[in-house]
Amino acid sequence: MKLTRVLIIGGTHGNEWTGARVVTQYQQRFIQKYPTLQLEFILGNPKAFEQNRRFTEEDLNRAFQFLNEKSETFEHKRAREIKARIDESPCFVIDLHTTTSNLGKTIILSHYEKINCFVASALTEKISDCRVIGSPDPQKKYLASQSPFGMMIEVGPIPNGILEAKALEGTLEILDGILSSLSTLPEHLNGAMEYYEEAQDQHYPKNEKGELSAYIHSEFQGKDFTKIFGDYTPFRSFSGTDIQLKTSEELYPIFINEAAYYPQQLAFTLCRKRILQF
Repeated sequence: MKLTRVLIIGGTHGNEWTGARVVTQYQQRFIQKYPTLQLEFILGNPKAFEQNRRFTEEDLNRAFQFLNEKSETFEHKRAREIKARIDESPCFVIDLHTTTSNLGKTIILSHYEKINCFVASALTEKISDCRVIGSPDPQKKYLASQSPFGMMIEVGPIPNGILEAKALEGTLEILDGILSSLSTLPEHLNGAMEYYEEAQDQHYPKNEKGELSAYIHSEFQGKDFTKIFGDYTPFRSFSGTDIQLKTSEELYPIFINEAAYYPQQLAFTLCRKRILQF
């Protein structure tokens, strides 16, 4: 299937400046380079971006699951507007994000459509340090899930609310790789894709009041995508005790100590490494 319409959305979270600047500063570069593609650039949450906040009233990247409800928050209205744009005609959606965790150059798939898998596989061949996370989204709560075709880009680590060369240039490199693949799709999309399948979330230890009682251990910090098997030590309590956990299979942590996940007290997510034939 040939898809020429591509929606590129940055600033879905207003304090993630990299994606916002890509869609406001680099439009002509990509329009001129890929004339066979119909590229549309969208600043996802302009109000939150102006305020340098993740969101104003609710997380835009979680609002799409509530499209049929009557909420009138800014993000809810914005989700309906973006969904209407996506539904105008078949399109490939690219949602640009950054993370405070050490994900490096990562793409996330919520649909395992052949075109998504082909583009993801091509990216990992072109960009040696690019990884793929599989995160099915049956409730379609994420922006990138609103079309069967597309993916999220996550680049980090980078603090919120700043621009940093490595994250910006890494995002541009991934975006260029995606558009290059879309502009030269072969007739038959067959191959194999290595990816990390989300298996389970790990929350922070809490005390009897429900408050955090530990933090990420110094030797676990930044070890995203590092294999663990058996005993491992992800936490240290505020009293100085190391907290050990155990796995019965090879797993790989991602989003370790992500700042945006503190409200949910989510410390990291564990993944299995998989190969998908498509």
